[in-house]
Amino acid sequence: MLFLFFRFLFGVLVFIACLLFIGKTHTIHKRWRFAVAFAAAAMGTTILALLPVENAFLTFSSPQSAYQYNHTGDVKLVVSGEITDFVVGVQGDVDEYAILPKSDDGWKLGMGFDTKRIHQTVSDGIVVYVYQYKNTNDYYITILDTSGGPLELTDNRNSNFQCLEHTNEALDTTFYTYYGYIHDYDDSYALTVK
Repeated sequence: MLFLFFRFLFGVLVFIACLLFIGKTHTIHKRWRFAVAFAAAAMGTTILALLPVENAFLTFSSPQSAYQYNHTGDVKLVVSGEITDFVVGVQGDVDEYAILPKSDDGWKLGMGFDTKRIHQTVSDGIVVYVYQYKNTNDYYITILDTSGGPLELTDNRNSNFQCLEHTNEALDTTFYTYYGYIHDYDDSYALTVK
């Protein structure tokens, strides 16, 4: 995962630079040099982890490659939107979601704080989440029946739902999670689950 590697490398370089700078100024006792250098490196690395500076000079050829740059899971599904794509990856037994913005030449990195969960419903064991990327009209819906088994889904936007299966051997049950794209989600949206 190159994203974390570059942030770690940046932290090490800031730490070394701080040690050298503080060592030349003689304004801080030597025992505090390491603490100040470590604090500066930690703050710089944390800020850099929240900002995808790579978007200024990197464009990825596919949503899968953009996802792999920033995540360790395997890509299982891509739901295409108008100006973004919703990528579902799996890390062990855990699903990871990422919404990646499109550019004229490819895909950019999307960060978790750019994604909002704007709706959540749990009814009769059906769990529905709706996600939005920043302040765009790209919305993505996920639907899971916690009882297991396939579902029949329709909505009033004629959305195309894609499905991923997960078999839980301990429960001897197959769970299906459905994913779809909704343009201009609002209060008039209606989902029917059978």
